[in-house]
Amino acid sequence: MQRYFIDEDLKDKDCLILTGNDLHHLKNVMRSKNGEKIICIDINGMVYLCVIDDLEQGLIKIVEELDENNELDVEVTLVYALPKGDKFELVLQKATELGVNKLLPLYTKRCVVKVEPKKELSKKQRWNKICKEASEQSFRSDIPVISNILSLNDLMKENYDLKLLCSLNKNTENIKKVLEKNNKCVKILLVVGPEGGFEPSEEEFLVKNGFLSVSLGENVLRAETAVVAGISMIKYEYMR
Repeated sequence: MQRYFIDEDLKDKDCLILTGNDLHHLKNVMRSKNGEKIICIDINGMVYLCVIDDLEQGLIKIVEELDENNELDVEVTLVYALPKGDKFELVLQKATELGVNKLLPLYTKRCVVKVEPKKELSKKQRWNKICKEASEQSFRSDIPVISNILSLNDLMKENYDLKLLCSLNKNTENIKKVLEKNNKCVKILLVVGPEGGFEPSEEEFLVKNGFLSVSLGENVLRAETAVVAGISMIKYEYMR
């Protein structure tokens, strides 16, 4: 059943209006008809079974509230160094599907890409759209929040129970063992560096400020693959 996030609180209402891209998708992509049922999620994460009342007007009527929660029991924030090309869009999509709550794009010394300040807003609008669609596709009741592009110093302001830094250093502990020892966390921060990894000084800075260097295994993974591997391990450890 198709799902749509609605930018309003639906409590004490029995209908809503779909507009813009959502209505276009319902009419022209899904080719839905009046009387068909869809799922709508409001800004508070409340999930509703709805029926299409008037497709031309985008009028949707609420049938019932659903008792549904597909979110992880731990809050996961992903920090990802901006890559070249459209790889970040792939990371946004897969991280959203795997249950990440917040995404923090990061500048590091080895980042090739630099987003001009005047283009950052349009970039974030595009990124938010990708996360919204990935949340709908994966039956989530929440959409990840995307921050402005940060620096390493900005990360020092983030408060988490466990802060993990994916590292290629040989003396790091396996992430599986670290998660097994810290399986009661409420908030986890996962940091994945750029292609080629962090500069030694950057990794040293993070470790000195409470980040744990962890290994994802013997193989050297692409940065975007490391994201999927790291989040999947967290999800497995905290799965209901």
